[in-house]
Amino acid sequence: MRIIAELSNAHNGDLALAHRLVDACADAGATHFKTQAYTPAELVALRGDGPAPEPWGAQGWTMRSLYEQAQTPLKWLPELSQHAKDRGMVWFSSVFGIGSLAFLEAIDCPIYKLAAIDFGRRGLRAEVESTGKPVIRSVPSTHRPQGSAQVFYCPPGYPQNDLHGLRQIVGRFDGFSYHGTDPFVPALAIAYGVDAVECHVQLDDVPSKLEANVCLTASQLADLVRWSTVARSCRG
Repeated sequence: MRIIAELSNAHNGDLALAHRLVDACADAGATHFKTQAYTPAELVALRGDGPAPEPWGAQGWTMRSLYEQAQTPLKWLPELSQHAKDRGMVWFSSVFGIGSLAFLEAIDCPIYKLAAIDFGRRGLRAEVESTGKPVIRSVPSTHRPQGSAQVFYCPPGYPQNDLHGLRQIVGRFDGFSYHGTDPFVPALAIAYGVDAVECHVQLDDVPSKLEANVCLTASQLADLVRWSTVARSCRG
């Protein structure tokens, strides 16, 4: 069973805070620690620019400025990945561009993740698959695509507020990617048949400035780890 803790931008631009998150996730019992590797230019090329969603758009933010605020600097990744490995977790990363992929290859990233919002971007997927490394794809569809990648179900929404039919859907997939604040939801996904869940995580005392509404706290992650062990044992 894999419990994947996603750093995302809960570091709030502070490397020391990112290291605290590594320790908090390890202490909570996460088996994997995932980062995001991109430059703002890569995400703009992949997803476009324009006004950011509310509440940032009303404050004059563009998607580019939001990406700049949210980015985990690539130069942090060697240090954070080693810290995660020293704490007994498997580190890997999502990737969003060719330059970042080359950087991750240089530091020997063992697994790559492709985000659900970029589902269908065949050019990026082909480059990632050409590395020969294991690939995890998050998909927003209830139908599992064909292919050799591991596939995680990632319902639409940020946060995910409509999880109707989860019991009938998740068993078709290898994992469940959750964007929300209730640790019971990913625990249910394990009870319903998946062997991996991925959740964004923030510290209990320092919430994410941008994504507190889609993050579990470290304490909730510990609850998820405990509940998931029970959930898996109840699958029969």
